[in-house]
Amino acid sequence: MGAGLWLAAMVNGAAAQNVDPNSELGQFRDHRIAGMRALEAGDLAGAARRFGGAAAILPDSPSILLLQTQVSLQQKRKAEARATMVDYLGRGYVLDLARHPEFNALWDADMEDQLVSNQSPVGEMRVTATLPGFGLTDSMAYAPASEQMFLSHVHTGKVTALTAAGSRDVVTFRPGVAAYGLGLRDNRLWATTAATRQTKGYDPKLNISSKVVLVDPANGQILQSFTHGTDRRFGHLLMGRDDLYVADTSHGEILRLNAYQGELEVLIPEGYMDSPTGLTENQDATVLIVADFISGLYRVDLTLGSLVRLLPPEGGSTLGFSAITRYGSDIIAIQNGFQPNRIVRLRMSEDWSQILAVETILRSKQLSQPTQGLVTGDYFLFVARSQWDNLDSQGNPITPEPEPALIGAVKLVP
Repeated sequence: MGAGLWLAAMVNGAAAQNVDPNSELGQFRDHRIAGMRALEAGDLAGAARRFGGAAAILPDSPSILLLQTQVSLQQKRKAEARATMVDYLGRGYVLDLARHPEFNALWDADMEDQLVSNQSPVGEMRVTATLPGFGLTDSMAYAPASEQMFLSHVHTGKVTALTAAGSRDVVTFRPGVAAYGLGLRDNRLWATTAATRQTKGYDPKLNISSKVVLVDPANGQILQSFTHGTDRRFGHLLMGRDDLYVADTSHGEILRLNAYQGELEVLIPEGYMDSPTGLTENQDATVLIVADFISGLYRVDLTLGSLVRLLPPEGGSTLGFSAITRYGSDIIAIQNGFQPNRIVRLRMSEDWSQILAVETILRSKQLSQPTQGLVTGDYFLFVARSQWDNLDSQGNPITPEPEPALIGAVKLVP
């Protein structure tokens, strides 16, 4: 399978929320659906036109690049087909020619070299913790002063604190509920909670509200909780300089808790994004970047209140990010939407209005569905093996004792 075909299937599938047909993601989907219909009807010119429209919106879409290559080959435009395949490989994607023999007609030694390069190890990762048992480790926070790492475990519903001396349970949420985002501020632990079938004790008949909770990390006492309706599913959160931000994957929205108090309010409404995941802000807290797993990065000007989707640079991909975090003026991202999984560094313009380059800093067989991470000093700490791959298509555990979850560290160069 091509590296992006799994993610492409998500693009084609039903969204968890309503995407505005006039939004860029809505227009992309319209072009793609119309292009597929034209291709099935034998209208190659119409398919090429529609796929071109989709590519103008998401130039790093792996499925569109492969479809454009396929159409060009059928039109006997080998040079154009080769150009789109070179673009596909240049963005780091891979391809199984045994499953796609139609592309053998244009394959050459340079493409083969690029394919091999895209699967070769890059960088070095140091394993800082090995977590046995099936916990389904997802999010993390770190307290440098005490050298405590806080980890959420979706399967058990626990948050644990890990130090050189060992691990302790901080809090265990009610049956069926787990934390999907963690953050630290003023020696208090913040978490987003949601009820899902991946957590032990889940009961689909219960209507349990997703929450943002404030926890005393010393004893696990919940000090405050914040909700926003009963149909939310809070995921990643960002401990901003001034405000807290949280992604709602049920509606594709971003909410904000101003000054860490009061009521949650909607910052980015439903209609623009499919699956918002990572969140980060620039150093002076005037720009928020949101990673949508399906459509890439969005820039929010917190002063003007504007929202703009950022185009990827030539040779780069910004799709399939599960988490993002700031390092200096750049952004470190976990890209688990494609195989092989990788950690990338986004070189940003000074005002964060452009992505100048995407650099792979880690590609390793040790990575298996990496989820979230953070920067501390000149290191990126992250969940390198989360155990999410131990779930079948129905969300049930494949084995009760999978390979241990891993926490990894990558040295960053200023």
